[in-house]
Amino acid sequence: MVPEGKKRHSTQETTKANQERFRPVSDRPASRIDVCARTARSQPKGCYTRLFQPPAESLAKSQEEKLIKLGSAMRYDIEREGTLTPRVGYTYLGQFVGHDLTHDVTPLDGPYLNPELTPNYRTSYLDLDHIYGGGPQESPNLYEGETGAEVFKVGATTPTGYLRDLPIVNGAILIGDTRNLINLILRQLHVVFLKFHNEAIRQLSAKSRTISGIENLRSGTIFDRAQRLVRWHYQWIVRHDFLPRILHPSVWDHRQRVARQRSGPKDGFSIPIEFSLAAFRFGHSMVRNAYGLNCRQKRVELAELMALGQNPSPLQDDFIVEWGRFFDGLPASGPVASSSYIDTSIAASLHGLSTSTLRLCSKMERSAKPASLPLRTLLRGARAGLPSGQEVAERLVQDGIIRAEDFLTSSELTRNTCDHSGSVLRNVGLEQNTPLFYYLLKEAEIRGLGRTLGPIGSYIVGEVIQRALEADPEGYMSVVGPDWKLPLWRFPNGLDEQVNSVIRIIRLVGDSQLLPECEAKWRSFLPA
Repeated sequence: MVPEGKKRHSTQETTKANQERFRPVSDRPASRIDVCARTARSQPKGCYTRLFQPPAESLAKSQEEKLIKLGSAMRYDIEREGTLTPRVGYTYLGQFVGHDLTHDVTPLDGPYLNPELTPNYRTSYLDLDHIYGGGPQESPNLYEGETGAEVFKVGATTPTGYLRDLPIVNGAILIGDTRNLINLILRQLHVVFLKFHNEAIRQLSAKSRTISGIENLRSGTIFDRAQRLVRWHYQWIVRHDFLPRILHPSVWDHRQRVARQRSGPKDGFSIPIEFSLAAFRFGHSMVRNAYGLNCRQKRVELAELMALGQNPSPLQDDFIVEWGRFFDGLPASGPVASSSYIDTSIAASLHGLSTSTLRLCSKMERSAKPASLPLRTLLRGARAGLPSGQEVAERLVQDGIIRAEDFLTSSELTRNTCDHSGSVLRNVGLEQNTPLFYYLLKEAEIRGLGRTLGPIGSYIVGEVIQRALEADPEGYMSVVGPDWKLPLWRFPNGLDEQVNSVIRIIRLVGDSQLLPECEAKWRSFLPA
């Protein structure tokens, strides 16, 4: 039990606890890092680590039936439409960020190595390596154009030829990370960032420069400078646009106060498995069963979107995403939608993933059973040795990072709010040894009211992303500092503005354009 009235630690003590928890991988025995590099089929970018000690009581394989019952219950009895939740576009921005930070190809059946020996095929930085691949030298199939000023190839839709798709050559989709084909929305978000790079190349190459305020960008080829500029904006947007929408207000306010009181690590940072296998999977619960794409496709089921994302054929005009339905502040022929609540219920289609979808995430996956994403997440967490939610909560209370009253009680964990998984948790005897993934979703449901993560989930997500930003020696936090002033870009309307959100990126690259009849409908809403 957590003692009541636990004394809050000073900011200095809390910072010291954080620094110890994020002790760089380079401080660990060198042999472990070397083994990590040797155990991968191809060269990984690094390995994982732990934030907390392994569980005192692991769930034996003979007890996994408990997780099967719990995972099966994590679905809506009646689907609840999100209100005051982040807009649906942030669901997929979060997935995009997750694919940038972590890629663990361990099959569900294992074998599971210690985190320090488990290869991560992504860098631990927010550097868009899932977009850029190995760059023009190592991934030439992604690029075209002059040497030193390469741009991404972009595909066209059919029949009109809007430049809103990935390039397809001989029936193969050209992409830096096949996981971004997991659904049509993510596929098109990937294209937005390709076009953002191309626009940076265009404006940096202009005889009369149209970007101002880039004195700190350093030297290099036009490609190098464009890549750096795109990465810095992306990092800034994650920090200032994405995190405030998903973190619990108390944690976000605290982060703002202590951000300048520490010196972050400059190297050796690794992604913790508590983040990759539990906390940052909160976005699974934000996925809706269907989405309106535009005025032609007013409701497309998630299963169809997943199939369309993987289809190695040019995208049809009818399925172009109208981004104004996914983010505020853009033209739209219909209402902007909010994500599902962050809670213990997962969309129905995610309980029945196809083999092709699973193999997008890991070519080493041998079986599509079980097909349920929440069940696979629970099983993976247990097999990888994640601590329980209670163990994480106790440690964070001891370190003064959360309050004792933030600790979820058994009655709260077993409460049925949106499904009957709380009752199942009690019936299978896991209310005192709750899987971390489930605990954090229930915490968001209760402490975050389904609108944000709870205090523990917010701490893990916020701290890991902040450390990833601080540790990147080429990122804007290291090169310029946290107060970097965003440059001014020349927008299609001729105005010079900052790119401070995904919305602004979409406007800058021209992807706010609507299909003709959808634009007519949008204009009919405007005041005369």
